[in-house]
Amino acid sequence: SDRLEATVVVKNPCKFPVEFYSLDFDEQYLVEEKILRRAVGSKYPKTFLMPPRAVGETLPPEVLEDYEAHKKLEAQQAELMASAEAEAEAEAMGKAATAYEGTVACYPEPLVKAIGDPVSRAVMRHRGVDPSSDKAQQCRGIVVIVHGAPRAGKSEVAAALCYYYDADYLSIDTVVKEAIADD
Repeated sequence: SDRLEATVVVKNPCKFPVEFYSLDFDEQYLVEEKILRRAVGSKYPKTFLMPPRAVGETLPPEVLEDYEAHKKLEAQQAELMASAEAEAEAEAMGKAATAYEGTVACYPEPLVKAIGDPVSRAVMRHRGVDPSSDKAQQCRGIVVIVHGAPRAGKSEVAAALCYYYDADYLSIDTVVKEAIADD
């Protein structure tokens, strides 16, 4: 309908506070969504790995810096386009074209590929991985727990994930057996 108004009464029987919000009106969410779409690119997946953050924290600094760099580059490109259009207009009128003075910092594609996308850099920083070193030391890791019904293929999935990510595999059965053996 064009307009629908309703009164909603919410009663909270417990001592914990209740909070309502809508992502459609959450300005911080909308801005962060725009920044993440730019950071991840046109192949924006539904899910991707990001470092954890506490409630109220901003996006990782790598993502924010990349967004600011893109905004600055777009502004410089728009300024160049406006200058080129003004020169073309001046030449068309027979007037002497004014020279554009200024420097434009362009970031070539190989540099972007060499340092990785900002989300990957944020994850590497969170995990303690130095992207410039040959033997990257991992100070922190990511734990993946595969859970499901018996005989559903959990072990095979876990083994495949460990193989793909070159990770360690820890079976709960092994942990229990070792604990019983060690008393």
